[in-house]
Amino acid sequence: MKTPFWTLCIIGTLSLQISIAQTSLSGTWYINGKTDQRASISQNGNSIVFAISGSSSNGYFTNNYTLYAKEWNTSAVLTTDGQAILWNNQLWTKSPFSGFPNISGSWSVNGQGAYTIEQDNIFFFINFQGKKVSGYFTGATSILVPEWNNTTATLSANGSQLTWNNQVWTKTGTSGPVVAGGITKKLCRGELSTFYYASQSLGTVWGRAATEPGRLSAEAIAACDAALVLLNATLEMMGCIVFDRNRITGLRSMLPSASSQQIVQQTEGIIRDLQAVVQSLRLSCDNGVSMLSLYVGGVHLGAAQAWASSQQCRAVPMPANIQSVIANHLTTASNALAPYARCIPQFNFGGFSMVTLGSMNSILPHTQITGIETQLLWAIALSDCCCTCSPGQTVTDVGQGSACDAECQKYCQSIGKRSGRYIGSAPCLMGVVSTPSTNCNCQ
Repeated sequence: MKTPFWTLCIIGTLSLQISIAQTSLSGTWYINGKTDQRASISQNGNSIVFAISGSSSNGYFTNNYTLYAKEWNTSAVLTTDGQAILWNNQLWTKSPFSGFPNISGSWSVNGQGAYTIEQDNIFFFINFQGKKVSGYFTGATSILVPEWNNTTATLSANGSQLTWNNQVWTKTGTSGPVVAGGITKKLCRGELSTFYYASQSLGTVWGRAATEPGRLSAEAIAACDAALVLLNATLEMMGCIVFDRNRITGLRSMLPSASSQQIVQQTEGIIRDLQAVVQSLRLSCDNGVSMLSLYVGGVHLGAAQAWASSQQCRAVPMPANIQSVIANHLTTASNALAPYARCIPQFNFGGFSMVTLGSMNSILPHTQITGIETQLLWAIALSDCCCTCSPGQTVTDVGQGSACDAECQKYCQSIGKRSGRYIGSAPCLMGVVSTPSTNCNCQ
């Protein structure tokens, strides 16, 4: 779940809340059904307080089945039976359970074999008539398919039947859950939008750690951990991206004790090496686009958001060097996403140039960047473009490339030097040089 990157000072803002009579959500909730991972909810009418891992947020219902957490700036879906809440990267349940049952295999309707399900933990894919739709568990025995108008089904106690609102499916064959690694998959709006959002979340870890002095605060640890959990689950779900996810787990374990600089270094290593893996994928995408656009764009938008968030409620305008960092991230994101424009014609690329980094309102730049992220996520989620994705060759060496030299050239010329090249030991990530004063040789 996405938690805030700074305590917001809200000045003169109004929130429209819908007054709806709701079943009480108050009490203890179990994260992904695990008894040792708990959250809590306090409710008074339409006003709600969510709490998890030392972080809390006020919230409210936006309709009968949708919740909004204001400080976390994220929405969640309440199941129709009120027993589970699905956030963007985890499931809260009212009762603990041991795990999601295996629904992978073939299913028939009225004796006719019509559907095949592939499962990857909480997520699954239904194949029918040559098409594939994604869905997820909303509880231990309940599932939901967004592309079928949020249709739900209930799994029988023995796992042999799925009861929908107008038919019953019977399981006729069983297969093991999908092992995400080294397989070919067709990825469409659901998977591609999730991949973009996970990339954005990784970028927020990068930017958040870079803006936290010394060590991460408890709030930052919770936020970064949630982002890394999402990244790990997404890579597992994707199937075609072969990456050592133990590195993500290792970074999560570092969050409470390592210095911010150590976390930045480890995060940059993951960003760099994962970029190389994505770049090596064997892809066949509609309109000739590439998933690399979503990865690079997402990482840099997330980093820009984190940097802008760190300047909220501080002196204005923000320092010129921080404006430059954010501007570089936004430029890199825009350039990376440009080739993907053929699949997201409704997305307004002009928003990148409209971010007012020199604003006398400390909240405005972060709000504008968040708006770009939200618009982009919706554009990808509504796109008809799909990619067939297969693992690429193993990447053993990630070079810094000429993009770093180009960035150093710009930096050196900005301080009155004739030329410059990259000489740093710190990673140069997709054209953004860390601390150019020490990693660029200016002449």
